[in-house]
Amino acid sequence: MAFQKQANISLVLVIFFAVQYTASTQNNRSSIFHFVIEETSFDRLCQSKKILTVNGRFPGPTIYARAGETLALDVENRGKDNVTIFCCKREGKHLKSDKVNWLIEPGFKLRKNITIFDKEGTLWWHAMNIWQSATVHGAFIVHSKPRTTNYDIPIILGEWWKKDVKEAVLDYIDSGSDINSDAFTVNGQPGDFYPCSNNGTFRVVVNTGKSYLLRVVNAATSKILYFGIARHNLTVVAMDGSAITKPFTTDYVKLSIQQSADCIFEANQQPDYYYMVAGTNVGQTDDMNKTTTAIIEYQGNYTPSSPPLLPHLPNLSPNYYKSGLVGLIEVQLSLPCKL
Repeated sequence: MAFQKQANISLVLVIFFAVQYTASTQNNRSSIFHFVIEETSFDRLCQSKKILTVNGRFPGPTIYARAGETLALDVENRGKDNVTIFCCKREGKHLKSDKVNWLIEPGFKLRKNITIFDKEGTLWWHAMNIWQSATVHGAFIVHSKPRTTNYDIPIILGEWWKKDVKEAVLDYIDSGSDINSDAFTVNGQPGDFYPCSNNGTFRVVVNTGKSYLLRVVNAATSKILYFGIARHNLTVVAMDGSAITKPFTTDYVKLSIQQSADCIFEANQQPDYYYMVAGTNVGQTDDMNKTTTAIIEYQGNYTPSSPPLLPHLPNLSPNYYKSGLVGLIEVQLSLPCKL
């Protein structure tokens, strides 16, 4: 099949740019950054396996940038397949590269220059082929001016397979069924509801009265995901790398594939542990294996709820139907780029 042939020939990696955040207001600053594509061993769901990564991380590094900067991006391919770097489908809106397609053979390096324009928001980089994009991805964030008092927290919603991801995708092609993973993840961790996972559950420690900016990306291969925090509202201020003119407040956001949203939440509740949750619209089934969790942990001296409090998301269990969902707004976002 054409798809399988493409997957076996090359890894198409969408890397728009990589640049560290700097508080300087000077334009035309230059930096050099290094991405290494390689296989790395990870322990998840009670077993160990190797996955393709960038810089040995899953998800890959979160990249911060300032408008007006130019960077040199070095990419080294230590993998087994050719790597075609694809850059800048949104050229003219956010960034500009000196070439669109960059082919890198195993054992070789390539450097390209990228200029960042005057935009602000959250986008992401990822592999083009489905089976590589499951593990090769990460957020990148553009600041048009020095950071505000809000704290940036990248939240990458992904998936994990016990079997080889390439095998799962090929099974999908042969059978025509859905690409079902064994777990969803928040920043690479399945969370408390999955086996052998609660020790690694991602945590965000917050201070009462502070505001935090969540940079949420749906990196799942084929699933719409709902995202929310127990007893906390989310104020959506940007979508797919662009600020919206009228921010709005909601109980949860709905993210389609490859979509991102910038959401402010205020740590304005009683100090406790609160679940941050992402999951599919699973109907009236009490299947928490379709739900990934992280924990919002307030600083202070108190006895936390055990387990942490859960948010109300659509259709996650029969109890949510009984409770009555009020004032929920689904956020439909446009794709950052057509891949």
